[in-house]
Amino acid sequence: MPKWKKDANEFTVGVSFNEHRGYQTVIPKPVAEVLGRPEKITYAVKGKKVEIRHADVS
Repeated sequence: MPKWKKDANEFTVGVSFNEHRGYQTVIPKPVAEVLGRPEKITYAVKGKKVEIRHADVS
């Protein structure tokens, strides 16, 4: 498992493909901590950029 520098603000991770589940990746620990260790996240496509945020859990 990679260890991230304390002041890092960009994280490159691998992406794999599973025939049944689609594309999969791992959320880096520093990102998960900023998001509050969420059970769900939301990807929002905004033009050519993607925003990732904590999903509202109902």
